[in-house]
Amino acid sequence: MPADIYDWIAQLKSDQWVLDVGSGPGSFPRAEFSCRWLALDDDARAFTTKVRYSRVAGKGHQLPVRDGSIDLLICHHSLEHLAPLDETLAEMARVLKPGGKCYISVPNGYSLCDAIYRLVYLGGGHVNRFRKDEVIRLVEQRLNVRLVGWHKLYSSFVYLRKLMALLDAPHPVLPRRMRIIGWFSRSAAGFAQRTLYVGTRLLDRWWRTDLSVYGWAFFFERIPAQPAVEQSGYLNVCLYCGTGQAAASATRSGWLSCRCRNCDRTYPYFRPFRNTL
Repeated sequence: MPADIYDWIAQLKSDQWVLDVGSGPGSFPRAEFSCRWLALDDDARAFTTKVRYSRVAGKGHQLPVRDGSIDLLICHHSLEHLAPLDETLAEMARVLKPGGKCYISVPNGYSLCDAIYRLVYLGGGHVNRFRKDEVIRLVEQRLNVRLVGWHKLYSSFVYLRKLMALLDAPHPVLPRRMRIIGWFSRSAAGFAQRTLYVGTRLLDRWWRTDLSVYGWAFFFERIPAQPAVEQSGYLNVCLYCGTGQAAASATRSGWLSCRCRNCDRTYPYFRPFRNTL
């Protein structure tokens, strides 16, 4: 059974390399590591936090990295943004070591969560739209790797929280749809987020749907084919920062709420059901 991404990172030695493609401020800022880490994004303004990464501005389809030099390739919530897709995957295959590992997380391009995101943000920069089997096939074929594990990613609809900053200080030139959204109050956006968070989880529990699932995290290795293991996903995800945590270890702040381990704010708590933590 594959380790989680934090275990994969922690296992790397000081002379090994992580490449974080489309990193933004950094995909896993709380990760403990002794390896070398290169975070790449095409917008240098994304490098806003103080972390121990080396950083470089660059394109996913033109990686400034030597052939076969990367031990762990991370593409966390970024493959849906990267174009051209074929050239990006070819570059990832070029830089990954023969025994390298790859972690890729993407949204389900046909989920409720992604549909709302695209509606609110007019696409939001999602230029690639994936189904689960499609992204597995693409990565396995193009990077010559095999899926060894995966788990569902549950949404807190945190992008609606980020929308509130726009409502507080709207840009003077916005598309008509964004101007209409701007008429709503901050509390209305917060109420919509909380309603979606609670409502989708209740429906998933009662009706065995996946309305609260926004995508998947995949673990790939360059090893012989073997059955992939579905791991449990975090059902409890912070409304404010999007951090997931296991229900068993969550700090409870009431019968129906818990406290985020990352930002220390409270949000609705759910007991796990089906294959969740």
